[in-house]
Amino acid sequence: MLEAIAQQRLLVASGFAEGQSGRSILSPTMKAEPADGGWIVNGSKKPCSLTWSMDLLTASVALPSNGGTEVAVVLIPAKSEGIERQKFWSNWILAGAESDEVILRHVLVPDQLVFNLGDSSALASAQISGFLWFELLIAASYLGIATALAERVITAKRGGSGDRALLGIELEGAMSALTGLALTMTSDQRDEKILARALMVRYAVERAIERASASAAELLGGMAFIQDSEISYLLAASRALAFHPPSRTSISDSLADYLVTGTLQMP
Repeated sequence: MLEAIAQQRLLVASGFAEGQSGRSILSPTMKAEPADGGWIVNGSKKPCSLTWSMDLLTASVALPSNGGTEVAVVLIPAKSEGIERQKFWSNWILAGAESDEVILRHVLVPDQLVFNLGDSSALASAQISGFLWFELLIAASYLGIATALAERVITAKRGGSGDRALLGIELEGAMSALTGLALTMTSDQRDEKILARALMVRYAVERAIERASASAAELLGGMAFIQDSEISYLLAASRALAFHPPSRTSISDSLADYLVTGTLQMP
């Protein structure tokens, strides 16, 4: 399957969010029931990236188990019978990501396309790896948005040299932190410690983006803001990093406890 994705340039959608504020991403409401040769999946994922362009859907589902629930990741061809799509994203910012709703009604998923992660109350190494890649890539992507805004300031020589240098310091510091995290991920370590580090780096980058973007927009000035809608677009888009799970406010207690105990409990 991985070979096919690479050779055929297939687009893989990410279906883990379910549009329910305050609910843990580790506790999906989409459910699967056993069937001959596989599982029958029902539920909804929103926002789901690449809703309309996807070739394959990856999604988290809850599996019944003796005395509890287990979590699995399913890989489903987008043309499978029972998959529906509908609009969900109403904001014009980042609309190109096609983050709408995917509904599954009695979709049959073969056993070989279901990866059981085990007990839903514990973090599996595969989940940790997923979080690591997710946090790294989204933070780097939004840092690129902030850099595009700062580039306008530097190219136009807006503000003083100290202001422009500070923009570079903020962005370079954030990129260096992400590069350090990426290097750490080249090891075989996949535990709570590297996940906690990844989350802290992500939130540090988030704050650096917030400061740099606000400063860049201010330095460009009111007339530039009025005459060029891309400035307001970049400013608004750069703030969307804060909305990706887990949010800083939802995990602050867990990170504070981690600093004392060395154990990370995902919300």
